Amino acid sequence: MNLDELALQIQNMRKRVALLQRQSEQEKTQEDIEVVTAVLKEVHLALEELQRANEDLQQQNEELSNTQQSLVAQRQRYQELFEEVPDAYFVTDTKGLIQEANSAATTLLNISKSALLGKLLGIYVLEKEIIAFHLKLNHLRDHAEIPDWKMQEWEVNLRPHNRTPIIAAVKVVAIRNQQGKLVGLRWILRDISESKRTQGKLQWAEQAMRQALAREREFSELKSRLLTITSHEFRTPLATIHSSAELLEYYRHLWSDERQNTHLRRIQKSVMHMTQLLNDVLVLSQDETSKLEFNPKPLNLVEFCRDLLEEVEQSDRSQHAIAFSSKCQCTPANLDAKLLRQILSNLFSNCLKYSPIGSTVKFSVTTANEQAIFQTQDSGIGIPPSDIEHIFEPFHRASNAVNIPGMGLGMSIVKQAVDLHGGEIFVESAIGAGTTFTVILPFSTNLHI
Repeated sequence: MNLDELALQIQNMRKRVALLQRQSEQEKTQEDIEVVTAVLKEVHLALEELQRANEDLQQQNEELSNTQQSLVAQRQRYQELFEEVPDAYFVTDTKGLIQEANSAATTLLNISKSALLGKLLGIYVLEKEIIAFHLKLNHLRDHAEIPDWKMQEWEVNLRPHNRTPIIAAVKVVAIRNQQGKLVGLRWILRDISESKRTQGKLQWAEQAMRQALAREREFSELKSRLLTITSHEFRTPLATIHSSAELLEYYRHLWSDERQNTHLRRIQKSVMHMTQLLNDVLVLSQDETSKLEFNPKPLNLVEFCRDLLEEVEQSDRSQHAIAFSSKCQCTPANLDAKLLRQILSNLFSNCLKYSPIGSTVKFSVTTANEQAIFQTQDSGIGIPPSDIEHIFEPFHRASNAVNIPGMGLGMSIVKQAVDLHGGEIFVESAIGAGTTFTVILPFSTNLHI
């Protein structure tokens, strides 16, 4: 029975009560009439109260109907907004069971809504992150009673159906009932794979730029130091050349051949020294600008070493004895002759420079297991322990060698040439007892050329 039918019945009852009242006045005694009249008045009052109650109910029913229509409209608007959200939107229970999902969610996971609902959201998490995902979900439930718990954010790798994995940004919001109890979770997921790749590229570019700027600063400092040190180092040989040339110009007709040859040898020695300085600067600058090339070719090591030793002995003017030994196989060594010359020339130069005149320098070369092993041993001043770890740095000079001419480039060049070969270099030294350098260079055909 609806409210309109109830109102009609109340109206009919009022008519019947009025009719009964008229009939009672005609047929009954005065006393009966009074009793009936009183009863009818009570009934009439009850009917009026019932009428008012009916009117209140009608008003409440109208308000309820309006509220219901408003709720339907709001539900429709919520559903439209739910579907229109560009990000994947999920509603789950506290265990992550999917109860609602919008179109963006089905697109993100590449699966239909019917196949999605009723599934655990965790099954779409990449296998290596499943444990971490469930730990976060448990953490959310464990902290559900905290009043200020509103939103949690993190990133997760997802595996959509029949698609490559993606990186998603996750936002989770608590759903609570009127008592504040956690009853569900709202999830917003956004594919950030492309932005991550872009971010990675930007970070790489930024890092590359910083490295390029740092390298540019280092190169600028290197040029400045090269200019300063080279200018300083060139003064002595230039002064020697100038002095000897001037003396020869004015006095050679008065001097014996021996005395003239002495000054000529000084000029030659100074020229060779300057040539070595220029070669060192050239090699170092080529390495700093990444132009130093590695071009290995088959070499006869014994012949190569003997030719180089002959040059070294000539420039040394027999001031030192060089003991050479070799144990080489017949197989040619696949090494870069230019770089090998830089390695051995700088090692020999240091041996002779820091050893007393008349002492012996030992040099050996051995081939075994597809590699060449070179070793130089002198009885010079030695290298302090505190300097050994820095000897391969450009411009570094040992603390006990400051009064001996040099730019501090030789060992840096040696290390660069050894690295280009993919080899190793070791040093053993003791103050006053000399230094031994061991260089191991592979000549496998697997080296990049």
